[in-house]
Amino acid sequence: MDLWQAATSRVLSLPAWESMVTALPLFLIGVTLSQMALLKHHGVFLKKGLGQHILIDDNIADKIVDALDLDRDDGVFEIGPGLGALTQRLAARAKQVVAVEIDGRFAGILGDLTGDAGNVDVVNANILKVDTAQIVSRYPVGRWRLVGNLPFYITSAIIMKIVDDRAHFPEAVITVQEEFARRMVSAPGSKDYSSLSICIQYRFKPEILFTIKPTSFFPRPDVRSAVVRLRVHEHPTLDVRDEGLFFQTIRAAFGQRRKTLKRSLRQIPGLTPKHMGELGRISGVGLDNRPEDLSLEEFAFLSNAIKSVVG
Repeated sequence: MDLWQAATSRVLSLPAWESMVTALPLFLIGVTLSQMALLKHHGVFLKKGLGQHILIDDNIADKIVDALDLDRDDGVFEIGPGLGALTQRLAARAKQVVAVEIDGRFAGILGDLTGDAGNVDVVNANILKVDTAQIVSRYPVGRWRLVGNLPFYITSAIIMKIVDDRAHFPEAVITVQEEFARRMVSAPGSKDYSSLSICIQYRFKPEILFTIKPTSFFPRPDVRSAVVRLRVHEHPTLDVRDEGLFFQTIRAAFGQRRKTLKRSLRQIPGLTPKHMGELGRISGVGLDNRPEDLSLEEFAFLSNAIKSVVG
């Protein structure tokens, strides 16, 4: 038994009320019984390899569901429902809930718990491998919303999945590590500004809604979390002639972020030192800058200029 199982098995081996007192701060005892009781009743050990942390704070669960601003005709696509801290609340407000859970133990338990609701489908699958379009097309709902508590170890991969699936979800409310959330919303000139910031802000309007203390989860993570709303831009916000080249430019720039653009952009095939003068003139971007100094619009100018110079 590893340390992760040892921690959870110690709690689950105690009588229900005693385990609550042992595992959690006193001020959380009143709001955590349902999730902790489910773990105990089913004898479920949490898997560290899957980054499993159960949301045990009812107030936070309510705030997340409220942030979706659901109508009765809405559908909700939930990533990583676990034992349903959000799922049952969502089912009470939405027309349809589709919950994608990778852990077969949790999927089975959640399926039993929500079976009488009539509007919850639990899909036991890896979110990175599901055909989202095929799933959502099965249900006659007015609009879809996405929600999820994303495991820290694959947050970036799931975010890219959300980017690819954005046509199905005009809005998402996700829980991520606070540091990751800051990177998503950061502006030029910030130490948190990165290629991730640009990728997200090019497609969405990101907003940090609130942060979550580690004590709102079991087991307690080492870092704070943040709830982020992503709203898809209804109309293009930038004039980008070649999206592939746009993102290639960003990767080249931030791949050597301590270097000036004049040096880092040489990684782009066909772009040589002799092109730099013309590139700076056409783009209007100072190539002695570093990538964290440029706005999204300036990166668009730069990639369009590279398109003109290199072809």
